[in-house]
Amino acid sequence: MKKNVIVVDDEPIIRLDLHQMLEELGYEVIGEASDGFDAVELCRSRHPDIVLLDLEMPVFSGMSAAETILTENLADCVVICTAFADEEFLTQAGQAGVSGYLVKPIEQRMLRPTLEVAYAQSMRLAESDRAAAESERRWKESRLVERAKGQLAQDRRISEAQAYREMQQMAMGKRTTIAIIAQAVLDQSSQHDAVGRAKARLMREKRLSEDAAYKLLAQSARQRGTPIQEEAKRILAGGTLK
Repeated sequence: MKKNVIVVDDEPIIRLDLHQMLEELGYEVIGEASDGFDAVELCRSRHPDIVLLDLEMPVFSGMSAAETILTENLADCVVICTAFADEEFLTQAGQAGVSGYLVKPIEQRMLRPTLEVAYAQSMRLAESDRAAAESERRWKESRLVERAKGQLAQDRRISEAQAYREMQQMAMGKRTTIAIIAQAVLDQSSQHDAVGRAKARLMREKRLSEDAAYKLLAQSARQRGTPIQEEAKRILAGGTLK
């Protein structure tokens, strides 16, 4: 399958030369831009495999455009075209996430190997990032499940092993993940905790029994037309009863 490319250069003759060379090499040129701003907008609408980007351009420099394109994930790979490549440039390009560069004047024999190596490198980095993100997601879910397991065990006065089995059964019954069930358990516990703390405040401040404090809280919630959990949070935040 052909890789598609967007060519960006403020010189029309250079864009034309690159367009022709790329098509001769089997790439599909899906757009051209004459400055960095248009390059970013074009990438937003087309999401190319590769952007071949001149470094010195009006409006946005090539480096600024590259940073935006890569930060917003608007293209799979960015290759910079430049008349020079000093250490400062290489460092900045690497920090921006640029996968490769070509030194002008660009020779056709250098175009394919540079683009292919840059694209392969970009794909490897993207896969590494996906693996890292997946690992972090699983770690966060594991922490979430552990917290919910402990909270459910405490609330229900059961073992953590039994709490975990109950969450598993709920997840299977509702055809969802145990992480979603875990979040629901923690949310419910937080709501109950808010009601309990609001009730305790009313008992202390108004010298009420536990039952009377709960009835007063429930009555205020009904009059405001809000759930008792939300009314409890409002009271804890310094609100007054209806």
